[in-house]
Amino acid sequence: MVIVGIVGAGIGGCSAAYFAHKHLANSKVTVYEAENRIGGRTFTYYGPKTQKELGAEFFNFSNKIVSGLVAELGLQTKKLDGLMDIAVWDGNEFVFQFGQSLFHKMFGLVSKHKLSVPKLLFSIKKAEWNIKKLYKEQKKGPVEFSSLFEGAGLDEWYKTAFDEILLERGIDQSFIDELVTPSTRLIYCQNADLGGFAGLVAIMGIYSQDINKIKDGNETFPQKLVEVSGAKVELETKVDAVESLSDGSFRVFANETSSVYDAVIVASPLEVANISFDGISLQNQLREYQTIYARIMRGQINPGYFNLDSSKVPSLVLTTKDANPLVLFSIKHLPDKGESLVTVTSLEPLGDSFVDEFFKKGETVFDHSWSAAYPVFKPIQKVPDMVLDDNLFYLNGIESAASSLETSAFAALNSVQALKESLG
Repeated sequence: MVIVGIVGAGIGGCSAAYFAHKHLANSKVTVYEAENRIGGRTFTYYGPKTQKELGAEFFNFSNKIVSGLVAELGLQTKKLDGLMDIAVWDGNEFVFQFGQSLFHKMFGLVSKHKLSVPKLLFSIKKAEWNIKKLYKEQKKGPVEFSSLFEGAGLDEWYKTAFDEILLERGIDQSFIDELVTPSTRLIYCQNADLGGFAGLVAIMGIYSQDINKIKDGNETFPQKLVEVSGAKVELETKVDAVESLSDGSFRVFANETSSVYDAVIVASPLEVANISFDGISLQNQLREYQTIYARIMRGQINPGYFNLDSSKVPSLVLTTKDANPLVLFSIKHLPDKGESLVTVTSLEPLGDSFVDEFFKKGETVFDHSWSAAYPVFKPIQKVPDMVLDDNLFYLNGIESAASSLETSAFAALNSVQALKESLG
């Protein structure tokens, strides 16, 4: 029997628990979570007759590991089509607006930005081939993230800024400013110096033709993973320290108690986990993390806020950096009273006066903030190590390249398979 301790009950930690149950014979797993809930950065708000994703919003079926897990768990999915009705706002006016149909979307893009559109599509298509190769590299055997990316020909993408990669491929700066940057802000809320792989993941996710979510809420995904794994979950239990013992095992200290494990998988960012490691030398560099604020509101939208007349506001409003601190408006038009349910994402907290400005008549339904939503993505020369010590693994190193449901699940699978090889 192998006894495994996992730190963090987000997608990474819950996927690791599931893969340990699946791939390690007679494993016994304990998952520690400092918060009072399973889910990490997946967070579903359940309101009267509605639900809103305030964390990871969607995945697509090119995400092989996530889609495979969803199928294995028998979870029902729901296709999202709201991304067809998009506008880009610069804080004063809409600088671009798509029609509902894919034809009108592409026609409008080509009419305004000419060859930049096919050049971007070609670059994405070529990168998709490299990403498929990434999965093949991982199947050959689990190795460090940097080696996997290099083997798939993707190391250029995380070593270089996204804008720089696109400019090198002949894509105009105006197209980048008006559409590409607002699109990546939808996912990562970052204006400049975005790492290339993070930008690639964002664009591929947004403009996929099969964007999906879990029908009952995305946070049910990690909950189901850990349920099926049979792992013991210790909520409101913060891990304070991990000690390497002379026999190769590890002692985990949490809430003034301790337990010994054959292996430990850390699935929480070291920058926020605040764990001390005794007898273990860490080489990973700490990263800056992004704080994000989300507010759900309900009421009759004031079109004048966007300098519109009485016309209907699009379902998804992306922003340019000129609209800071506002990043994104997700709008669900309700059938009665001309009201809408609006989720606004921002880089700073919004005062109560914002509701009065945005609505003719409205109210705040729910406020939420992420103190460490994901790293500030910048070009890096090496993805932080997954293996911290023999049988001690760190999943969140992959977040230096990109952060998504898929990258977390990918890192979890890689770590469990590496543990399996180590155990022989």
